[in-house]
Amino acid sequence: MQEENPMGLGLSTGGTGGGDIQPYINYDAKAGRMFRVDRAQGGDGTWHTDKVEITNTVQMVMDLANIRVGWINYTTQGPVRRLVTLGKEPIPPRPDDKNAEGKPAFKQGFEVQLLLDKNSGGGVPRVFGSAAGCVIEAMDALHDAFSAAPESKAGKLPIVKIASVQPVKSGQSTNYKPSFAIVNWMDRPAPLAGEAAAVASPSTAPSTGSTIVPPPTVAPQPAPLADANSFG
Repeated sequence: MQEENPMGLGLSTGGTGGGDIQPYINYDAKAGRMFRVDRAQGGDGTWHTDKVEITNTVQMVMDLANIRVGWINYTTQGPVRRLVTLGKEPIPPRPDDKNAEGKPAFKQGFEVQLLLDKNSGGGVPRVFGSAAGCVIEAMDALHDAFSAAPESKAGKLPIVKIASVQPVKSGQSTNYKPSFAIVNWMDRPAPLAGEAAAVASPSTAPSTGSTIVPPPTVAPQPAPLADANSFG
């Protein structure tokens, strides 16, 4: 039995369509790349999804004060969530659902609301979530840094970038672990209301690596540090 490693988010990394859908970003752990996922309606009324890579340039203000944790099942119809706001409710028991292989369908995961800087697309609030162990570890380290900072105790939110991406081997597979860094702080922007909003499921699940995407070939390049004027 694989040892589990409880973390500050209350999670562990071991062991076992319509236009009203909230926009989201996706981190592909098998490729070490982050994408802005946009949906648009064509002239015939049908919706399509566009993915724009933002790995090397993205800076985002994250509502880590209201990060949601619990259980996520990424299905072909979209993610099914059993999440609670960290520190405000106990994490619920893992649902009993099984996948086609008879294994638990729900994995520990998180979701957090954010705003992208203008250079990465800006716009309305988006959601970022994952059930990949290496991404949970990275988010846990980021949340620890947020919680320890005096700015968080003053009600400010962090502006975050991807500082690096490192390969992590597990058996025959390789994932790419992001390292998130806080580059600045700002007052809570109006679009991030302060209470984690209910999140509608995307009509299709975020990429889980079934589509082969090349791993990153260069480290993220420095970008001008974002501030409050970089959002909205």
